[in-house]
Amino acid sequence: VIPSRHRFHPHGMTELNSCPLDELLQLGLNANAAQRIIDHRPFGHMDEVMDVLADVDAKDLLAAACVQPCWVVLNDERTLQCYENVKLHLPGGADNVQHAWFGVPSEEGKGADCTEAVQKLRRENRAVIVSPVALGCDPAPCVFKQFRVQLRDPSGFRAEEPRQLRQWKTLDEVPSAPEGKWVAFIRHAQAGHNVDHALTQTRDTHLTEEGIAQALRAHEGLPGDTMSKAQVIFTSPLTRAMQTSGLIRGPCCVPVHLEPLITERWSAPCDEGTPASELRRDVDAPPPGLEQKSSWEGWDSLEEQWWPLCGEDQWARADEFLAKARAMPFDRLVFVGHGGFWETVTGTYLKN
Repeated sequence: VIPSRHRFHPHGMTELNSCPLDELLQLGLNANAAQRIIDHRPFGHMDEVMDVLADVDAKDLLAAACVQPCWVVLNDERTLQCYENVKLHLPGGADNVQHAWFGVPSEEGKGADCTEAVQKLRRENRAVIVSPVALGCDPAPCVFKQFRVQLRDPSGFRAEEPRQLRQWKTLDEVPSAPEGKWVAFIRHAQAGHNVDHALTQTRDTHLTEEGIAQALRAHEGLPGDTMSKAQVIFTSPLTRAMQTSGLIRGPCCVPVHLEPLITERWSAPCDEGTPASELRRDVDAPPPGLEQKSSWEGWDSLEEQWWPLCGEDQWARADEFLAKARAMPFDRLVFVGHGGFWETVTGTYLKN
């Protein structure tokens, strides 16, 4: 769904992804709150709207409003707005791109002009994959960011949306679970760069103390129970993911296999891995969770430089991963990976 003008819900409710400013004001919102809704579009559900208006008592005011989920909106008839991982096919050449911006709406200092990068992509007749790599900047590392591009003529633009795999929160909800068939996705626990932006410039960050505690708690909960029922666990070779796999798995005997296809998409040096020879080396005091890593599978096939470099096509890698996963001779699989790449694969940005 890509709204381009004001629409009403069939029941007469105001649709927040497409209504104009004056309609928001008629709901009783003040000018600042109404503009924030426009600036933060598109929304996937009403909870996202309420998060944007967290400091405003807007619940009653928005009782007559609704959200029709979409990935891209067209504001002011010429400006496309979307969030990371959408793939935009823009019409025209570089001269059709007037201005482009990437960052966090309404937060000063957390946005950057990326007009030249978008114009360059159009000169090369390439689509825009909304990501720090493609846009050549990351004004707010480790934060989910918005992209805006103003076109002279947006007619004919096309958007490929992030995949929306059918998802459930527990094994009991999965329709095929009684047959013993399911796939689970886990994001690594809190790592250093998740709480200290300076560490985004550090290669292959490790879990924090809180991250270790998160993984140990997960071992006692649903993730640990799920791993114990799996036939195999696949982990990204980035240290934070391997630590998470080892800590959640604990002493159970389910095999762990290294899978570089599910490493994080490159956005900063923290997403670069450790060379295979160094990663495999036994040390006297391994990071928590890696005490048994030498018994894991996949070391022999892991290339020395196994991680993607700046400029990779994360969508192509997601396609490759899904094709490989579907062909695997297993019915119960757990994949431990990363927020950005899992969002590309599943359409959902998982929490640590």
